[in-house]
Amino acid sequence: MKARFILPILLLVASTALAQQNIIKDDFTYTSTLDGTGPLGATVLYPERPQKLPMMVVQHGYFGNRGHVLFSANRMAERGYFCLCIETRGWGDSAGEHDDGGLEIMDIHDGIQAAIAKYGDKLDDSRVSIVGYSNGGANVFFATVRFPYLFRASMALFGIPDYGMWVKLQGNFREPVIKAIGGTPEQAPDKYLARSAILAAGNLAGTRFHVAYDETESLCPIPMNDAFVEAAKKAGYRDIFVHVSKATDQNRWMHGYNGGHLSPIEDVFMDDIAKANPSKPAMPSTGELTVIGFVVTPRFRCVLGAGDDAVAMVKFDLRDGAAKFAFTPLSSNKQAKARVTLIQDAADCDVEVIAGQTRSTLAKGAKLEAETTIDSTLEFREKKQ
Repeated sequence: MKARFILPILLLVASTALAQQNIIKDDFTYTSTLDGTGPLGATVLYPERPQKLPMMVVQHGYFGNRGHVLFSANRMAERGYFCLCIETRGWGDSAGEHDDGGLEIMDIHDGIQAAIAKYGDKLDDSRVSIVGYSNGGANVFFATVRFPYLFRASMALFGIPDYGMWVKLQGNFREPVIKAIGGTPEQAPDKYLARSAILAAGNLAGTRFHVAYDETESLCPIPMNDAFVEAAKKAGYRDIFVHVSKATDQNRWMHGYNGGHLSPIEDVFMDDIAKANPSKPAMPSTGELTVIGFVVTPRFRCVLGAGDDAVAMVKFDLRDGAAKFAFTPLSSNKQAKARVTLIQDAADCDVEVIAGQTRSTLAKGAKLEAETTIDSTLEFREKKQ
């Protein structure tokens, strides 16, 4: 509720800065490619006369809107970023209902793609990073593990990597979260399993991941963040950096939007990107991912069940002109569907699809999409004449 009173101040500060620094601001809308929800709102900020700028996605928190992060986005634009502030479904002017770590996360991917299509001459889509505050930090956790080859750097400021843990540890938001998800963790365990980025921390594939909070953080309890960091390290991931401010520090990362007090930690993030100059994570031809509802890679998209109620491990093999997927269920409904779409325009020949023991054919020119169950396998390969 505090954020609602901060908004007018942030907008005033941001508007003044926009005028002084020749930062261009533009609004646009787009539609979800997952279920058609729209219009979804977004704002971009970038320096005048941009030339292939790196992109920074800047995400607001619970009960917020993209106006809350204009101050931060303006600062980042002043440092040479093309900034994209997205309102996922149900927040601000965007249509639909928020579902707390579910389908709404796809709105971030779709917003990025819409911005690339609209402003492609101004930005470099191989240098995309993301930062978020509170529930925007949740957006960071979930977007990074569901789109594991998209972001070169991520920062979650006092974020939420697991909504099941959040409703158990933080009573203030329990009721709206339960309403958004459709039940308690006991009533809808698979929906909460699909909302645990901790479970998918092993998907990190090269992103420089930063986590920041103050030692007194209580709205998004510290054990959630610690659990994500521990899971990532257990999976062998090393490019994860934790920043904890303390009572003895000059600067504190107190919960809220940036009115100036978070500028130093935002600068730490941007300085690290500038120094490390990380590349966009490269996708291997073979690998394994934990799919919490859905995952999008440069070569395929996979949606389990309704997109927010099923979880599985998937081993993929994209070598030798074929695409093979082997699923292992982690959620309770072993017959939940796994729908895989290969990301290319269309089949350039007849394609044989083997879903478990079932064979079918996709004719030349067809969309390369098929489904199986999360306890089975799926294969696309050229049909022999």
